[in-house]
Amino acid sequence: MENKDFINLIPSRKNPSPDYYCTWQTQLYATSGGTPAEQRRIINEHYIFNTDFPCGWAYFYEKARDDLYFVMDDSWDVPETDYQKYYGCLFPDSGKFPEATRGNDSTEALASLTERIKSIGWKGLGGWVCAQESEIFKTGSTEDYWISRLKAAQKAGFSYWKVDWGKKASDAEFRKALSRLARIYAPELTLENAMLEEVIPYSDAFRTYDVPALMSIPMTMEKIQFYAGAVRERGDFKSLLNCEDEAYIAAAGGFTMGIMRHPFTGAFPDGRPDRSFPEIHRNIKSKLTEVTRAVRWHRIAPAYALDGNEFLFAGSELQDSWKFENIKDEIEQWWLSAGTVKDFISDGVLTKSAVSGIARRCSLPSVIPDRNGDIPFTVSSLNPGGAYSIVTAGRTRAREYFTPLCDITADAEASTVFGVFGYYGSLTLLSSGIKKGMRVLAQDLADDRAADITGLVSIKNGSLTVPGRLISEIGRTAQPAEDTSEPGIVITVKP
Repeated sequence: MENKDFINLIPSRKNPSPDYYCTWQTQLYATSGGTPAEQRRIINEHYIFNTDFPCGWAYFYEKARDDLYFVMDDSWDVPETDYQKYYGCLFPDSGKFPEATRGNDSTEALASLTERIKSIGWKGLGGWVCAQESEIFKTGSTEDYWISRLKAAQKAGFSYWKVDWGKKASDAEFRKALSRLARIYAPELTLENAMLEEVIPYSDAFRTYDVPALMSIPMTMEKIQFYAGAVRERGDFKSLLNCEDEAYIAAAGGFTMGIMRHPFTGAFPDGRPDRSFPEIHRNIKSKLTEVTRAVRWHRIAPAYALDGNEFLFAGSELQDSWKFENIKDEIEQWWLSAGTVKDFISDGVLTKSAVSGIARRCSLPSVIPDRNGDIPFTVSSLNPGGAYSIVTAGRTRAREYFTPLCDITADAEASTVFGVFGYYGSLTLLSSGIKKGMRVLAQDLADDRAADITGLVSIKNGSLTVPGRLISEIGRTAQPAEDTSEPGIVITVKP
């Protein structure tokens, strides 16, 4: 492979998609898997900006910060005690953020905190929103209450509202009205909803919601299929689907992401296993470079609006399973009372099934099973801007996470730019934009230089075949030795 002319295939512009890093799982880690009350207590200035372990959250994701919002999760805006009365406040709590609030009114404090986060390199600041008005601060009508908060967010440059649980969480009309008000009074704010599929057409973003790490891939595939089917017509909202921490599925599928993983690898500070991201499975906390690759792909092919008419789903399902040996150390215990998990555990085995492939605005790829008869999950997309992307997502069986190495053929129509994520036996890209004699460049999406791979691939009129080992080699060029991220590359063909 040769680096010619130091070409960089990744645009210098910031990622236009509203992707973010969220602090919730970091809050859990810092409390050694403490109660939600403990997690809520420590979302504050000290933990975000102090550099002593396990603090310094604002300094995560150095290479991806300018493409991500920093979203403070549950209870950034409420005091440590008697906090129930404050839910829905939406201004920095003076006890938790003394530097931001000192000498400032509420809006100025929000602006001060926003500027501090942006000065570190993040694209912007956002926060978790309780779906209710604070009984301490509500004095007028419900509409006036939310208008005042939206105006403050707009003035302060606050970028993202993650509207979650609360007294009105299941009130579709409340969520729709809030989204409409945001359009008027905070047009630069991205408002994310969740839980109620009927509000997707009225949302800037809609979160697929929580999934356990052990079954994150099949459960996310299942949720995408469900929510896509719920949207056949939409209004003039962005209507983006957020796949939480499944960064590669989000990148390849044209969805947004709400990243939960963080760089505190290994066990909790008290030595007990981190049940949110178990090392014995996918070890997702050692896959931070995937986030950089995913958000950089969104510079090339941004997330785009959900439309159920543009989806194709494979006719077959794949079943994943995990056999517990010590259940209390391998999954967060609250999942064992959640129907989405407890109803699928039998004889110590958690089993989930999901559609094997999802395609947006393109046909489903052809996947030849590996020598064991296995195939990966696949998600593919033909972006409205013309780029094509595909991911092979891994499988879980017994106590192993793996990706079958399959020969895959994908119809990319007329694309000449391709985002490729995951592992392959080989990948054949079909496109009328590919001509014999063209130059083929490839680049790790976390790197800044492309390599000329023309002599290492098979190119002819209408098709390009790339060996899987080449995707793996280039697609992991820029990650540290201890990082176990799966490959992620951009490929272009040029005259």
